[in-house]
Amino acid sequence: MKPRAATCLLFSALAACQVDSAPVSEVSARDSMGIRIVEYGAVPELATPFVFSSQPLYRYGAGAEDYAFQRIWRGVLLPDGGAAVADGFNREIVLIGPDGEFGGLLAGPGDGPGELDLVRELFSLGGDTLLVEDFGHARFTIFVGDAVVREVDTRFLNRNLRALGLDSAGHLLMTSSSYRPGFPEPWLQGHMARFDMDAGVVDTVAAYDWVPSSPREDPINPFMQGGMITASGGRFVYLRSDTPEVMWRNLDGTLHQIVRWDAERVYPTEEHWALYESAYRVMLRPANPQIQSEAEFEEFMREALARYERVPDEPLPLFSVLFGDREGRVWMGHHAPDAQLNGVTRYSVLAPDGRWLGTVWAPPRTRILDVAEGRVLGAFRDELGVESLVLYELLPPGAVGGG
Repeated sequence: MKPRAATCLLFSALAACQVDSAPVSEVSARDSMGIRIVEYGAVPELATPFVFSSQPLYRYGAGAEDYAFQRIWRGVLLPDGGAAVADGFNREIVLIGPDGEFGGLLAGPGDGPGELDLVRELFSLGGDTLLVEDFGHARFTIFVGDAVVREVDTRFLNRNLRALGLDSAGHLLMTSSSYRPGFPEPWLQGHMARFDMDAGVVDTVAAYDWVPSSPREDPINPFMQGGMITASGGRFVYLRSDTPEVMWRNLDGTLHQIVRWDAERVYPTEEHWALYESAYRVMLRPANPQIQSEAEFEEFMREALARYERVPDEPLPLFSVLFGDREGRVWMGHHAPDAQLNGVTRYSVLAPDGRWLGTVWAPPRTRILDVAEGRVLGAFRDELGVESLVLYELLPPGAVGGG
C-alpha cells in the first residue's frame, strides 16, 4: 500500500461604518448598528504589554523518568495550576501536577467509555472537570476527576465541524475543519456554529471566507492564504490571513467589533521554502511509520514536495496562528513557515475591546497551547526533536523571573 502524505493546511461590506483613521492613534466609533470599529494607520509601535519569564516554571518530558511525549497535540491549564495534555500519537491524556510532576494518565487508547481514539480538542470547564473532543470516536467526553460523567454522541453532527470553545451557557462554539480541493468558487465558505449538547441541536450562525480556490491539477502554494478562526470572550473571532482586519461576531452571528490596520507585505524567499520543507519532513516521518528505509522515505519526500510550488509574487500570509486566551485577549501569531512544528515567536495581542496591546515575543521552538491567569502552557521541541511541556509566567515588561 502506497504511503499517504499528511497534508497540512498552513493555512464586508460595511460602507456605513466609515471612520477617519490616523497614522498610529486609535480611532473608534459606533455606527447605527452598534458595531465598534478600531482603525490604525499602521501596526502600532507600542511597548510590550507583558513578557515571558526568562525561564519556565517547569519543564516536563525530557527527563529519563518522565513520560515520553510522542506528539503534544493539545494542552490546557487546570485551575489548580496543573495541566492536561493530549498526546496525539500515543492517544493518551497525561495529567501534570502544579509543580510539573507526573499526575498519571487520565485516558488511553481503546473503544470503551472514557477511552480515546483521536483527540482533537481539550477544554477545562473549571474545577477538575475536563471536556474532550474525540474525533475518532465521534463523541465529546466529560471527565470529573478521573471519572467519566458524560458522553455526547456526535455521529449525527457534520464531520466537517470542530470545537473552538464554549459560551457562558455551556454551548460549544464550532467551525469548519476539512474540505476537498477543486471547488469552483473563488473562496470556499467556512461556517460558525453553536452546538447545544443538552438539546442535541446545532445552529449555523455565520459564514466566512475560509479556503481560496485551488484547481486539483495545479501545484499547491505552500504559503496559501486562508481564513482563521478562534473563540475568545464567548465570541467568534475571525481573520483572513491576507487581510489586516479582525472581526468579532456575537453568538447569533451578528458583527460586534472590527479592528483594521495597514500591514507591510512580505514575499516568499528560498529561505522561507527551506524552513517549510524542513518542518514538513520532520512532521511526515512519524506520520508514516510504514516507510522503513531512508531511501524509501527520501523518494516519498520527493513525491510529496513535488506537489508544492513557491509563488514568489504572492505575499506570505500575515499570520500563522490565531487564538484567544482565557482573559478574552486575541493573539495573532505572525507568519512562520515552520509554525506547525516549532510554533511562532512573534505575536500581536489585542484586548477584548479591540485595543492593540503590543507585541509579545515567545521563547523559540515553543508552540503555545493555553494562556490563563498569567501563565502560558507550551510544547517545546529541542534540537533532537524531543518534545516536552513547559510552563511560563507572563510578567510586566522589564521583570525577570521564573525557573
